Amino acid sequence: MEQHKNNKNSNEQNTQEHSMVCNDQLFFQELRIAAEEAERDHIDADQDKAK
Repeated sequence: MEQHKNNKNSNEQNTQEHSMVCNDQLFFQELRIAAEEAERDHIDADQDKAK
């Protein structure tokens, strides 16, 4: 019975850690997209100034 309880806790911990990794990956993906958009906006603003 104790072994079953330990396995369940271990599975829950693995699921939680997997979820945290996925959230981190999504966060960094969104951060990268935001940085690319900011860079494009900056380039567009520089081109507008040059006109």
